[in-house]
Amino acid sequence: MSRIAAWWQGLSPRERAMVAAMCAAIAAFVAWFGALAPLRAARDEARQRHAEAVRAAAHVDAALARIAAIRAQRPPPPAADAWQAIVIDSAGAAGLGLERQDVLPDGALAIGIGGAAAPALFGWLDALRLEHAIAPDVVDIERRDGRLRASLRFPPP
Repeated sequence: MSRIAAWWQGLSPRERAMVAAMCAAIAAFVAWFGALAPLRAARDEARQRHAEAVRAAAHVDAALARIAAIRAQRPPPPAADAWQAIVIDSAGAAGLGLERQDVLPDGALAIGIGGAAAPALFGWLDALRLEHAIAPDVVDIERRDGRLRASLRFPPP
């Protein structure tokens, strides 16, 4: 430290002013590129992320509005005492042969369908969903001999 102090004392006042101005310029340069430039870049990136988040929020709001409109068009769920009859009767009307039908302890209806054609099975499931707001919560379908066997579980409404 004494060598630097001796060097500083050996400079003329004009040289001291020039060295001090040069140190101030270097400090400003370091402050600018070491702190201010990264902060500006972070600000610009944050603005971009905010704009993307606003667009995503608008997209989500529009999707929620479409979902609400679709839900408003859906039929109300059937009465608690009629939904099992609707499932069983509509399966028969669709030409699906029920191999089994069981009411489970939790009130759900488990049915087994054997030897169904794919259009009949999926058409029936779609009609149940669209016309009666009934859909299975467990579906197990397998292909055997070109036909479909299905085990379905319908929860109570």
